[in-house]
Amino acid sequence: MRRFGAALAISMLLVTSGCGGSSSSRPSADDISKALRKGDSVLGAASSKLSKKSADCVGKVFVASKLSDKALQAIVAANKAYKPSTTDTAAINGLETKIVACITNP
Repeated sequence: MRRFGAALAISMLLVTSGCGGSSSSRPSADDISKALRKGDSVLGAASSKLSKKSADCVGKVFVASKLSDKALQAIVAANKAYKPSTTDTAAINGLETKIVACITNP
């Protein structure tokens, strides 16, 4: 149950907090995994407790998703000023089950 709460928190923080980046390329799953495990990331200290395997899985889910390059860059850059688009909000909401699976069954 604790992992489910962490997954939900990650999803919600991505939608509500966001962040920004200036590059126009899509970040890799590895870039996202590293960002998720940082204590200073936009997702806060909770994401730093993810195992590497879980963070790698979440990174792969995000890269394969319909999240925009800007949204993924936002995760990597930890710029809290980024405001997600309606499309990104819908995309992240559709990923909750996959994120939970990454965290509960890495």
